[in-house]
This record gives sequence, C-alpha cells and structure tokens, in this order.
Amino acid sequence: MASALGVTAVGMMTIGTAPVTADVMEVEYVYDYTCEGKLAPGTAGVDPTIEVQLTIPKTVYHGRSIQFGWNLVDSPTKPSFLNPGDFPAGGRVSAVGTVSVSGALNGTIQSLGAKDLGAIVAGKQFLLPEKLIGGSGIVEGSEIKVTPGPLKIDFTPAQTAPEINDASNHLANATAEPEHTQGPVKYSAGWTYSRDLTTTPPAEEWETGSLRDRNADVHWASGSGVWAEMEFFGTGVEFVAERYKQHGDMKVELHAEGKPMVSATAYPSKLPEAEGGAVAEKRRGQQVLWKSGDLPYGKHKIKVTSQVGTGQYAVIDGFNVISGDSSKSTPYFETICKPPTNAKVATVKVEKAPTPTPTATTPTPTPTRTPTVVPSTYYTTVPPHTATPKPTLTVTATVTPTRPTPTAPQVIVTPSGGAQTGEAPDENRSGAGLIGGGTAMVLASVVGGVALRRRRAAHSQGR
Repeated sequence: MASALGVTAVGMMTIGTAPVTADVMEVEYVYDYTCEGKLAPGTAGVDPTIEVQLTIPKTVYHGRSIQFGWNLVDSPTKPSFLNPGDFPAGGRVSAVGTVSVSGALNGTIQSLGAKDLGAIVAGKQFLLPEKLIGGSGIVEGSEIKVTPGPLKIDFTPAQTAPEINDASNHLANATAEPEHTQGPVKYSAGWTYSRDLTTTPPAEEWETGSLRDRNADVHWASGSGVWAEMEFFGTGVEFVAERYKQHGDMKVELHAEGKPMVSATAYPSKLPEAEGGAVAEKRRGQQVLWKSGDLPYGKHKIKVTSQVGTGQYAVIDGFNVISGDSSKSTPYFETICKPPTNAKVATVKVEKAPTPTPTATTPTPTPTRTPTVVPSTYYTTVPPHTATPKPTLTVTATVTPTRPTPTAPQVIVTPSGGAQTGEAPDENRSGAGLIGGGTAMVLASVVGGVALRRRRAAHSQGR
C-alpha cells in the first residue's frame, strides 16, 4: 500500500458522548502499519500490514480540544488479520491507537474503538473495528506536532464452556464431516462411530437415574493404541465418557502451550474416587473421567489413547472446553501494529476562535395598555335618574371653567334628562322646571332688545 495524503470535508466528530464541531479543515494522513501477533500471522517472508487512515485537524482553537479519527483498512482479498480458530458468537475485538504530541500539548493521546463479533471460523478474515475516536483536553499555545504511534488490537472470546461432542463440535463450523473426524476432534484409524443409542445398550445395564450418552452417540474401539486428539483455546479441558466395568483404561496427555506435557491415566471401569473407586457394575453416562488444572489462556491440545485389555472397550463421548476469564491474564491474542519509521509528522495550528457576527433583529413593538378607570364611590352608590324624554332647546355657549382643572382622570357621566355638567342632578329638582326657566330668560332678552331698538329710532327722529 502506498502512503498518500488527502483532505476530508468539514463535519461533526464525536468524543465519548459529546459532539464537537469540526470548525476547520481536516487532513487525512495514510500510513502502512506493520503488525505482529496471533491475529495477524502473515505468510512466510511477508510482513502482515494494514492501512491506517489518521484524520488530524489543520487548526484548533484556543480553549478547545483536538480530536483524532482512525480508520483501519485490511485487504479483503489478501487479509493480514485472520480468525485464530473457531469461536462461538459473543466475542469482542478492541483497538487502541496512540499518537505523540508536542508543543502546545505534550504526551500521548489515545483513540479507542471496539466491535462485537458473531461466530467466527478459523482461517477466515478477522473483522477489525471500523473507526477509532479520541481527543485531548483544553488546548493553549501556538502549534502542536502530531506523530503517529503504535496500534494495539486485541480479541476477547466469549466466556463459555462449550461441550464438544463426537458428532458435532457445536461451534461456528458445525457441518457434516466424515464420522471419524468430527469437528475439532481428530480420530486415528480403529474407531467405530455409533449413533441413535436410545435403546442400546439395554436399560438394565444403566444405573437408575443415570444420564445417557451425550446426543445418543459415541466413538468406541476394541483395540489398544488407537487415539483421538483435540486442539482448543481456553483455560482448561475435561474428558467425558461412560463409566462401566467393561471399559478399559485411557491414557491422557495435555500439551499446554508453553509448558511441558502432562500425562495421566483415566479409569472408566471404576466409580469416582470420592465414592471409593469400586468397579462400576452399572453404566453411568456423561462422566468426567479426567480434568486439567487451571491453565493460562491459550491454544492447547489434549490427546487420549486406548490402553484396553482383552474383552474391554475404549469409549469417547466428548470433551468440555473451559474458557475462563481471559481478561485476568496477559491478553493472548494481543497484536501490535507499528507505523513506518519515517512517518510524516503533522502540524496543527492553534488560533484564536473567530468572533461570531451579531445578527440584527427587529424589535417587537410593545402594545399600549389602556388604563381601566374605576368609577368613584359616589357614582356607584347613586342610581341613575330615569326621566321621560322631552323636547329641549339647545343653547350653544362657551363656558370658561371657574375651578382648577382636575389632575386626576374625570369620569364623564351624562344623567338621563340632564345637561353634560359632570355632576349629578339634585334629586329634588325637576328637569321641566329648569327648561321652563331657561325659556323665560330667552323671551325676556328678546322683548328687551325690541324695546331698546324702538327708543333709539324715536330719538333719532326727534321724538
């Protein structure tokens, strides 16, 4: 894979659960990482590599954090990462990418990623996390130098205890195979496979309440020296078969990874030591005839070999694989990938964040509230005067107020049948009397005016 540089678009990035806006352009640096470990076995003379696309911002603002994104790309046609074995669903792959920083920040910054896995089959491409995300704390200074560092990838299998039966391995690749090579168990020549053991052996041979053979099938042999072996990943293993007086001894060998071989003998013809070890007169199914001690998590192998005598049989029902908690020991599948020695160093400028441009807004007019006038006590206690409407003489006159203008709001009340004086009428006065008096005053003024004009005329004629 050839190293190259590219530019990504502005967008959103996530650190943990807090979204961070990528305010500036980001640059994608592409590196070829060389890997070493059990997940990347490689081939003879060829170093396993993967492509690492490391996204680094060109600029970061004072008072903010710097974020990194890692994309891991393994070739789908010639993968460097391969499944190390057959594993049931429930495993998990995790990755940690590290960069070194100097300048405004000093130290290392890690980016994390993980992926849950389904059942996997040995030899197929191992799936890596698609994305790793990480970031720093608050940045202050002028610039940051970023150097790509190591990438660690680890696999934690599901913590299960699968039962390996001699008809099917109950794992990912449980497919039909030749009857003497069932799943991970490999049988030498000389074994016979028997299935559908629901009515045979007869019921009188079985101890009351005992379990029958697992999945109603077994492998059996009448000769000495035939063997079966199985490789497994885990922290322990159990050999499972029947206990019965006609079954001969079995030699057990454990080839634990990195440790000397352990050899022991299982006695299927006898009852457990806890029960005195007497001869098993009746059959007991699914008996653990031998169990390993606690082992460091790894890839181990168990082998059982027939040591039967004349008239005896060797029987294998299956094995139990114990996975334990691999996280308590050194991660067995840990694989380390390293960048090239001449990896390009990225420079990130630290700048002042731009001042946001204020947005002009049109003020919303405040509505004018009309005060509510509360009538005085007088007007609320005096009932309105009711009178029958009558013809009235309208007199237009200019009235000059003779009292100070009130400073408090006045209530204009026009009593029925009265003038607009602003005052209530006297209860004892009649509206008809006021009209009559006004009429008399007007007639007197008219009569007086006529008499005055006559006198002036007589005087001018010499009367």
